[in-house]
Amino acid sequence: MFGCLRCALSRRAMMGGFAAAAAGAALGPKVRAATGGKEDGTGKAIDFHTHMFDPALPNLITGAMTSTHVDSWLKAMRSPDEHILHMDRYGIGSHVVGYSNATHGISWGDAAQDLKLYRATNDRIAGEWVAAHPGRFHGAFSLPMQDVSLAMGELDRCVTQLGMKVLQLSSCTPDGIYFGDRRFDPMWEAVQHHGLTVFIHPHGQDNRPPFDQFALSNSAGQGVEEIKVMTSIIYNGVFDRFPGVKIVIAHGGGFLPHYYGRLDRNAIERPQTMANIHRLPSSYLKDFHYDSCVYGPEILAALIRIVGVDRIVLGSDYPVGEEDGLGELRKTPGLTPAMVRQIAWETPAKLLGVQDLPRG
Repeated sequence: MFGCLRCALSRRAMMGGFAAAAAGAALGPKVRAATGGKEDGTGKAIDFHTHMFDPALPNLITGAMTSTHVDSWLKAMRSPDEHILHMDRYGIGSHVVGYSNATHGISWGDAAQDLKLYRATNDRIAGEWVAAHPGRFHGAFSLPMQDVSLAMGELDRCVTQLGMKVLQLSSCTPDGIYFGDRRFDPMWEAVQHHGLTVFIHPHGQDNRPPFDQFALSNSAGQGVEEIKVMTSIIYNGVFDRFPGVKIVIAHGGGFLPHYYGRLDRNAIERPQTMANIHRLPSSYLKDFHYDSCVYGPEILAALIRIVGVDRIVLGSDYPVGEEDGLGELRKTPGLTPAMVRQIAWETPAKLLGVQDLPRG
């Protein structure tokens, strides 16, 4: 499946709980007692893909969504207590939580205005979520990436002053630039220097043809957006220039891991596509990590066969995604308890640089 370009060319030539509510406190010990000793490590699992919403900012979600669940989603996004109740209900130890809205970013004004909004939201995550509930949250900070110089100052502040270890990016900047572009090299250098993990969530597709009917801008469009950002990173040589970067892609990387064949075909048929990279495009799929939120156990099983179990982390997209992400993970064909433990705890803990977590 994967291999070096030289070998492929040769073959071608030869062959043509810390809950604030009393109910949460009561539920938490029960769940921990029932699951904490399980072989698959349930009870300290880390969900790498969850969302919060800053109540001080305008709501952009309800205008873009018609689901009957919007009110409950917004309640959960605004409340760390709701997150903790959900964690305790399903045997999760902690959430990686980052800001969310309809376009998965703030970016309503110029970069200076966006910086003020991002700073306030990053502070809210660090204070009202992470610090207020020890061991239950890992904060993901965000940046105004349309101005890299402004963004780098906030990155340094979030790491050195707020102690945050995850940078959350939309798949592209507000002006539509994807993150393989060389203008973002200072960001990748800082990410590598600080040992951060970057969590990339799709920015979304415009609701216009062919995505203007049947909610395709969300269902199919998100997978298209993930292809765009991943190929930008691969083909522009980010992993070659910064081999230490750690990137988690939401929703299992969308369609790209299941469609790598044409990329490798072009490496042979159109060698100019290889200008910035030195091995087959498919081999770079194993340089990413992927969350498990793919809405189908057979899809996740296929992804694991392609990239390896060690490249997967638990992700539920709470509160708008899978109700029981850990339960969905256990349904995956072929996964042993040890593999579930690796996905749910060991790999995300390694990415975050944590050992064991206190429980409230």
